[in-house]
Amino acid sequence: MIKMTYNGRPFDAKRFASDIEAKALELGVQALIEKARGAAASIIDPETGRHADVFVDRLPGNKVALRTTGSPAFARLVEDRLGVERGSVTMTMAAGGTEHPKIYLAHASEDKAQVRPIAEYLMANGVEVWFDEWEIDPGDSLRQKMEEGLGAMTHFVVV
Repeated sequence: MIKMTYNGRPFDAKRFASDIEAKALELGVQALIEKARGAAASIIDPETGRHADVFVDRLPGNKVALRTTGSPAFARLVEDRLGVERGSVTMTMAAGGTEHPKIYLAHASEDKAQVRPIAEYLMANGVEVWFDEWEIDPGDSLRQKMEEGLGAMTHFVVV
């Protein structure tokens, strides 16, 4: 009798397919990140005369959002270079030059199902969110990832 295993466990076709899908999506997002960084690397912001950062944020539903620290003119140039529609690249600075809020969502593991819609709503409305489910991968140091998240955020919210 042949016994098949996958990752040290008995073979499960559904888990195998799910892992392949997750890996394909991860590779797609990584390719998009590299393309966005490459496209922006040679563009000088016409309003500041400097290079600006471009960020690719993962959103729920296997979607991504593009944002930049550059001016609206820089964002339009990046959109043209990437071949995406107008308004696809947003600016990280709000009116008056203040930074958009970046929220660290702290919660108990058992509350994750209730916190996820809050995180998704905030992200859909332009607020950067540190949500453990999106930021911590298997094998990561929990403490290190959480400290990195806390250091990058402007607000701390306990749910």
